[in-house]
Amino acid sequence: MSIDITLERTVARRGIPQYFLYGEATHDVDERFLHIESIAERSRLHDWKIRPHAHQDLYHFLLVTRGGGFFYAEGETISFNHAVLISVPLACVHGFDFKPGTDGWILTASGALIERIAHENAELRPVLSEANAMPLPAEVTGAMATRFESLMMEFRGNLPGRRTAAEALLIGILVAALRRKLQLLPNEENKTGADSVLASKYRLLVEQHFRTTLKVADYAKRLCVSSERLRQACVRSTASSPLALLNARRLLEAKRSLLYTGMSVGLIAEACGFPDPAYFSRFFTQRTGVSPMAYRTRQQRAHARES
Repeated sequence: MSIDITLERTVARRGIPQYFLYGEATHDVDERFLHIESIAERSRLHDWKIRPHAHQDLYHFLLVTRGGGFFYAEGETISFNHAVLISVPLACVHGFDFKPGTDGWILTASGALIERIAHENAELRPVLSEANAMPLPAEVTGAMATRFESLMMEFRGNLPGRRTAAEALLIGILVAALRRKLQLLPNEENKTGADSVLASKYRLLVEQHFRTTLKVADYAKRLCVSSERLRQACVRSTASSPLALLNARRLLEAKRSLLYTGMSVGLIAEACGFPDPAYFSRFFTQRTGVSPMAYRTRQQRAHARES
């Protein structure tokens, strides 16, 4: 068993619930797994509250067409109303507090399926890399609802070519999400070229290896480019340097562990690629303004007030 898998299971045991679908025990996910159901179907069973949890092998995309509530992602709280598309990337710690009667659809796809689609369509990666809640205008909501309804029909039917048709509809949903994201960033330059592809490959490698002590130069070598070429690609497509992206991923994991687990600072440091706990504490304090333990205490008090 690799150290990465061991650490992930340790984190899961110590506080972050891991599910297949919410409330269902984890198990291996078929590489072409695709599931869709109404938001109300599962949420009303849990009194409209989906407590913070994660999926190691699944992505979610929710189209909310009625109601609203709060979306919790990695310690942040986002309020939303109807006509919103919510994306939940792989391994993201997330939860929901829906208003009673909220409805729409929740689409779930395996990491292997999404990665294959992204490999074949690299321009889609910007809508797969981060948690987001995008408000939708009426015309976009209508078109998106048609796609989700069609996918639901394929999912519940048994016609020839069912899986192929469902995957095509999934790609259509991702394309619509990408276009909407670009509409909301009108001043951003087009990020679908070689720089974006290289930056996406780098972020995928970071996701796989951020727990180790690999340096940016090591990542560049694995990508068969110079460190300067990698820096240019990341800055042009993400406005951040490779080191900043690596540190942001490590900081995110540290916040997750402090908020959702009982791991010691030393174990968290090791899990985030810092062999020296003292250096990790300085790293964390410089970027958040508080020590790791102070952050844990503050966040736990805030969550206690909300619950």
